[in-house]
Amino acid sequence: MRRRRSGGEAAPFAYGRIAGLYDTGFRLFGFKRGIEQFLEHVDWRLPARPRVLDAGTGTGFIALWFLRRFADAEVVAFDIDWQMLAVLERSARRAGHAVQRLTVARGDLRAPDVLTRVGTGQTVALGEKSFDAVVVGAALEHTSLDAALGRLTRLLRPGGVFLNMGVRTGPTGAVLARAFRFRPYTTAEVVGSLRRVGLADARVLRFAATQFPANLTRVGVLARKP
Repeated sequence: MRRRRSGGEAAPFAYGRIAGLYDTGFRLFGFKRGIEQFLEHVDWRLPARPRVLDAGTGTGFIALWFLRRFADAEVVAFDIDWQMLAVLERSARRAGHAVQRLTVARGDLRAPDVLTRVGTGQTVALGEKSFDAVVVGAALEHTSLDAALGRLTRLLRPGGVFLNMGVRTGPTGAVLARAFRFRPYTTAEVVGSLRRVGLADARVLRFAATQFPANLTRVGVLARKP
């Protein structure tokens, strides 16, 4: 049975209680591989030393992909759940030298400009126009779309790229939404919101069949800041 807040709204799903299982399942069933293959085909057009924000990182496989793919990238990864971030930190330590280019912090998509660094408790303030790429993987579904995108896209530099890999609407998305207590957005809603907050060239990127099983539940929307 779902727990309810005082106003009748379903309480957020506690991802932390399944953090290790969540991460292991993504790896064992090929979902992580499908996401990484999708990311390889994105037209990033990033500068030589890109600064990347992974917003709502979960256990961080997207953040770690950027560290491997772009040798000089600096990545900031945040999530609201400490236990998910603990899994990311363990994975990052296994990555060796790449950990020096990674900042892991606790933060909320509703206020992504002020984070708390894991381990030290240090406040990390993110300035406007300070990132070359902002990526969100199945996290916007847990918050108000326009409000979150308005705040996240202010962090992008001119020419910077925004990528959302959201949950596909449809029967499978509806099952996931019920289980994990979120609200999936259509690609039209995401594209419309990105345009309202001032981004250009917003377009839908479909996952290929070879990117199974991620193609069954995810869809991308890409846009750039003028």
